[in-house]
Amino acid sequence: MKSIALKVLVAVCAVTVLASVALAGHPMKSESGWFDFENCAFCKNLIEDPDLLTHATWESHAIKNGMMNIITVDPAYAEAMATAEKKMNDLGMKIQSGEVDPMGLEMCGSCQATGMLMMSGVDMERVQGDAATVMLMTSDDAEIVARLQDLAKRNTEETALMMGGGDHPHAEHPKAEHPTSDHPH
Repeated sequence: MKSIALKVLVAVCAVTVLASVALAGHPMKSESGWFDFENCAFCKNLIEDPDLLTHATWESHAIKNGMMNIITVDPAYAEAMATAEKKMNDLGMKIQSGEVDPMGLEMCGSCQATGMLMMSGVDMERVQGDAATVMLMTSDDAEIVARLQDLAKRNTEETALMMGGGDHPHAEHPKAEHPTSDHPH
């Protein structure tokens, strides 16, 4: 069970920050330190292939019992993403086994917050579809639900700031990527 949760944590840390530097010219670290692709022990794996993040999208949404992340990766970059996730998972397993002390690792604020929530007993589910991966983090505890919803909100706000301060963190991605529903632009 812990191994499954750890794999989901790694995926959540990865997807929580995917869009933050998805376009060239954006900073690798947010002003607040909420995201840090250069120094975070987990996130730095996402920039080893410099083109990976330009071929991935991420959205984070508060839902009634927690939060949901939706991640897409261009099929040509699926292997690069799998490699990054494996490296993050391997680090997570070393933390879980006691081989690595997490207190000695540099982590961005988002990965720290996600890890703390996972330790609080969050229910996690990863749904792997053909077009996207959906990560659900939920709880029956109202306090944990509020923290999850705050995490989704903060991730979205910090991403928007890194992408130039717009209200919509994906404002610069092609309009064709937007669903045909009432998606806010």
